Amino acid sequence: MPSFLLPTFLQRLADPRIKTVMLCGCGGGFDFVHSLILYPELVRLGKSVVIGSYSFGDPRRITGAAEVVFEEGKAIAKRVTAASIPDPYYAPEVHACSYLDLHYPSNAPHFAYAYYARAFSVPMLTRLYTQLIAAHEVDAVALVDGGSDSLMAGDEQGMGDPIEDAVSVATVAGLGGLKARVLISVGLGADRFIDVSDAATLRAVAELTRLGGFLGCVGVEPTSAGYAFYRGCLDHIYERQGFRSVLAGSIASAVEGWFGGEEVAPIVGHRVSPGELFVWPLMAVLWGFDVETVARRSLIAGWIRGCETVAACHDAYFAARVAFGAKLRGIENLPRHEEMSSGSSPYSA
Repeated sequence: MPSFLLPTFLQRLADPRIKTVMLCGCGGGFDFVHSLILYPELVRLGKSVVIGSYSFGDPRRITGAAEVVFEEGKAIAKRVTAASIPDPYYAPEVHACSYLDLHYPSNAPHFAYAYYARAFSVPMLTRLYTQLIAAHEVDAVALVDGGSDSLMAGDEQGMGDPIEDAVSVATVAGLGGLKARVLISVGLGADRFIDVSDAATLRAVAELTRLGGFLGCVGVEPTSAGYAFYRGCLDHIYERQGFRSVLAGSIASAVEGWFGGEEVAPIVGHRVSPGELFVWPLMAVLWGFDVETVARRSLIAGWIRGCETVAACHDAYFAARVAFGAKLRGIENLPRHEEMSSGSSPYSA
């Protein structure tokens, strides 16, 4: 019997009826790499894991042993392995496969699906995921978002990269025949780097909680197997390609105990300067949400769900934002301590 302290999103993935879990990046970048924090635990539970990299790398630049499994217009998905020939600047999928081969040799060769996040609409991504789910008899899909722009509704002042996340959320929310579908955010607060405010993020968590969509959270301990695996994978990838992820560096810095923005952790020093990134412990937490509830709350998902092309998604998004006009929220800030303090101790009377 699972502990009642185990977060609901992990209980859902741990369900014995679930044999195969598809870990998918939610909105580009290193999102699929962040999902690997869960990999050792899923393997320990006896799950088969399928990895989907909905990333910002161009899969056409991965050659050699890289099989095209889906192609529609400009959208393409490739099944890649450690034997594939990577783009020297950006191909984390290939390097993640070689890392998995090293750590789980009995299951080698590992593979991952690489597809470009900015090439898919909801109908196209639905067709790809339906194909992959059928091919691997997938029981559960876990979307993993580095940051929190996947939680934005659409009326916030700062949005991050909203369309790619909304495409993922709307797609997975609409998939049928699965035993579990969850959205997991890690690195909460890192999207401040791309203008998503912490107040908007925490308000989203609160609203999703009221709607019944918050599925618990769990801290990532620096000595945990999941973090050791993730950190080792980052090092492995960075030794083999030019690109470094600010979000991954934010997560790693937070897990390892860094705080604030004036002193920059070495893992992000090549991308940010003092004062540009504020690291806090909330980045070292896995936040779980019901993806259907997130989709229902998301105005963006409604705007772009029926768009057949990426261009149509952008047109619908910008038209809706213009229509909001003055009703769009202004910049949201958390209150300063001085504004909330009574100026006296509650124990002084």
